[in-house]
Amino acid sequence: MKSESVAVLQPLTSIIIPTYNQWTYTRQCIESIHRFTTCPYELIVVDNGSSDETVAELRAYKEVILIENPANFGFPKACNQGMEAARGEQFVILNNDVVVTHNWLDNLLNCLHSDPSHGAVGPVSNYVSGVQFHPGSYTSMEEMQQFSLEHNKPNPSKWFYTLRLVGFCLVIRRSVYEILGGFDEDFGQGNFEDDDYCLRIRRSGRRLVVAADTFVHHYGSVSQRVNPNYGDLLQSNLQRFFSKWGINPQYSLWTREDLAELVPQDATRVLDVGCACGGLGLTLKNRGVGYVAGIEYNERAAIDARTVLDEVWIGDAATIHLPHPPGSFDALVFADVLEHLTDPIAALRNLTSYLKPEGYVIASIPNVGHASVLKGLLEGSWTYQESGILDKTHLRFFTLLEIARLFEQVGLQIEFIGMVQDAPPDLDAFCMELEQLAAKLELPSFGPGFRDRCNTVQYYVRALNLLPMDKSMGF
Repeated sequence: MKSESVAVLQPLTSIIIPTYNQWTYTRQCIESIHRFTTCPYELIVVDNGSSDETVAELRAYKEVILIENPANFGFPKACNQGMEAARGEQFVILNNDVVVTHNWLDNLLNCLHSDPSHGAVGPVSNYVSGVQFHPGSYTSMEEMQQFSLEHNKPNPSKWFYTLRLVGFCLVIRRSVYEILGGFDEDFGQGNFEDDDYCLRIRRSGRRLVVAADTFVHHYGSVSQRVNPNYGDLLQSNLQRFFSKWGINPQYSLWTREDLAELVPQDATRVLDVGCACGGLGLTLKNRGVGYVAGIEYNERAAIDARTVLDEVWIGDAATIHLPHPPGSFDALVFADVLEHLTDPIAALRNLTSYLKPEGYVIASIPNVGHASVLKGLLEGSWTYQESGILDKTHLRFFTLLEIARLFEQVGLQIEFIGMVQDAPPDLDAFCMELEQLAAKLELPSFGPGFRDRCNTVQYYVRALNLLPMDKSMGF
């Protein structure tokens, strides 16, 4: 990121904490705020009908603005109540099981105010999904605070843009709230309301930033974990998000640091094929790639990708014509895409025409030769899955040999193959049984590397374009 650290006289910040029981955690959270927050703030706690000592204890805190609900109205509504009552120029939505740290709010506000396009900011933590996860090396709260003292030194070079921020510690500009309103209360008790809000922020033209120079501790879902219906709630809100936006947040909003690592460091122009909402492309831009374009078949995902990529086109990878001359891109990336295409050969031939000679094609491809698939076929228990190797949306299935054939047919020379491995507990016995069966049927041996192939869930491939410009264009 190009933003620089700037000294800003911080206006009032409204810290909003929804609570539902779990007073021990809430007390730790409030005490850490008192201890480590040096800029002006007000503390608003919205209690959702706690049945333990939470309300009685909170009433004793004179500085706490307490909103008492008669029942559990859910996390989104509690946040909205807090934001409606807030007087600050920015809001911090804070889970009651977070322990804040040295310089936490100063760092987050420094990032927020460093660029007017920053709509919301979040820290890293030990218990959070996605790119905000940071393990932290400590075994006690005392060690955690010592760790944070070293970690939380202002460093704008650690800031980076993201598609989503998790709502455990989320700093939002008041101006964003005034334009977008609050969280969508249709998400009931909570889950995915933060993904929904982040998507709305990006579509309003503002950006989401991870201030990775800021670490806070998160115990993690202490209120939700005691809810026996938590799994059902998660699935129903996932479906609610999909119905609203036409996007699966567990699939389309993730970044792909694994594939970004395979893109050559000197690449300046990259085409992300099947870009979804732009997570991989945004990762590449965070790493300094100057121009990242995308192709996406899902129109609603493409709309989202346009908030973070330079250009996005909607269409079929096998037939789409791009408004760029031959050789325009240094690299093409197919992140779990080729298996979804009706004609992956046609797609590769079409798009490599836009790849410069000696440019790279990078792909991740699930391995249909994994032991779990082979075992299921032999036992007659093979079924499609919602996600994974046998995803319901897969149209093509690849082994290592078929991957090699595919790339060879379009003039691509594989220079690197990586493996994501996940061994079933009975892998060795299963491989031995297959070899014995092959011998009994007088079939050729499966050869060296058979165990590794059975152990591989997904292959990473990086291949070099060997065709000169005229050949790649089909002339």
